[in-house]
Amino acid sequence: MSIKVIAPDCTVEIEAQPDVDLLTAIRKAGLTVPGAACGGKSKCRKCWVMADGKKVLSCETKCQGVQEVTILEPEEINAVTKGASDIAGGGTGLGLAVDIGTTTVASFLYDLESGKQLAKAGTRNAQRSYGADVISRIQAWDEGHGDELCGVIRRQISDMTDELCTIARKERSQITFVSIVGNTVMEHIADNLSPVGIGVAPFTPESLFGDIRPAEGFLDGLFPGAQIYMAPAMAGYVGGDITAGLFASGGLYAEGLWFYIDIGTNGEMCLGNKDGWISCATAAGPAFEGAEISCGMDGSAGAIDKVKPVNGDLECHVIGEGEAKGLCGSGLIDAVSSLLTIEELSEAGRLDTSPRPLKDGVTICADDVRQVQLAKAAIRAGAETLLEISGHKAEEITQLVIAGGFGSYMDAASALHIGLLPNVPLEKISHVGNAAGAGAALGLTKEGREAIAELNGKCKYFELSGSALFRDYYVDCMAFDTDDD
Repeated sequence: MSIKVIAPDCTVEIEAQPDVDLLTAIRKAGLTVPGAACGGKSKCRKCWVMADGKKVLSCETKCQGVQEVTILEPEEINAVTKGASDIAGGGTGLGLAVDIGTTTVASFLYDLESGKQLAKAGTRNAQRSYGADVISRIQAWDEGHGDELCGVIRRQISDMTDELCTIARKERSQITFVSIVGNTVMEHIADNLSPVGIGVAPFTPESLFGDIRPAEGFLDGLFPGAQIYMAPAMAGYVGGDITAGLFASGGLYAEGLWFYIDIGTNGEMCLGNKDGWISCATAAGPAFEGAEISCGMDGSAGAIDKVKPVNGDLECHVIGEGEAKGLCGSGLIDAVSSLLTIEELSEAGRLDTSPRPLKDGVTICADDVRQVQLAKAAIRAGAETLLEISGHKAEEITQLVIAGGFGSYMDAASALHIGLLPNVPLEKISHVGNAAGAGAALGLTKEGREAIAELNGKCKYFELSGSALFRDYYVDCMAFDTDDD
């Protein structure tokens, strides 16, 4: 049977089997349904489309009898391009830098001769309809969706390239070099390599990247002989986005004791300085990205992004200043911190009222609090494990660097209050925005690539999955221990 699909940027006719759900049929056609954070498992209940004029969940609606489907256009998200700036010049043509995040994709166009940034763009990762986290993407690949996953991200990068060139009034045929960073799973999928080995012990990737190869086939229509570079990964769960981001943040020259963390669906972190680094990764889950939260959403218009206690109640700020539609990650952390402050949430995680109203019908419930506990316990336990195995204590940290799009908006005081971060003074904490994107831009130069490789050679990876120390810390860190205030 044939179904007319109206997407935000195209209208196509797709062929589908009557007993197949709409989400699967749309994905097989190479299109994306925004909001399908659980990958079609009927858990997130956010993959809404219009089917013959009726709003339905695409994962629960069969194609039988459907004639026309409209994919709802996602709202613009908060910028994930903060952090990347001009680079050193001296090259020729244009350079394209891309940060493939699990949740978002950021891209930047550069004049390589002058080093000037010409355009930038950020959007949701189109693979989200296969699941919100890397484990879901690995499972989707293992279930036979590898070609779809690879095709989706390559088409998205291609479309973003056209968008950047339009903004800058340039032609994609002028692009001579492409620099890509991402976590190891995202780099595998983009390179059409199976990430399945990363999903099971001993978590072995097929490649750790760091090489340069022809761009043809990955991204076509560029300057003849254009090349592509993927930043080197440290391990299966600490990828080129961390290597490049740590370099962009000054990690190659760091004095004292630095703690670098990128908080998203994974919590990747590094501890060290110019003499050497030790890294690890924890499975934080998608809660801080707004997924699997009852009223969760990403940082787009209508999201509650800030919450503070005022006279025993909660005061909420909404992105765009309009009506509240949901709760994004920064607002979620603020809400938990504020509920602890007004004593409506116990240190054990018991919420007095569930669901607890926030604003305009948006609520936070006991299950949401539990998701925060699980995520923050994983991250804090990872941090404490790195400190102990390296022989350091939190008070020795001279700089705590928070990277990533989510980290740019997370209130550090709230994060400290709920026990998400090691207990350090606020003045030692800095936000560096999308350091991975900045690192991708620096990877457009020969000097930048050499420095990233040098830094990568100074990094050692510690696997947490088999660590009894990590397990003990994980249990200890589950409570909202506010005694460290």
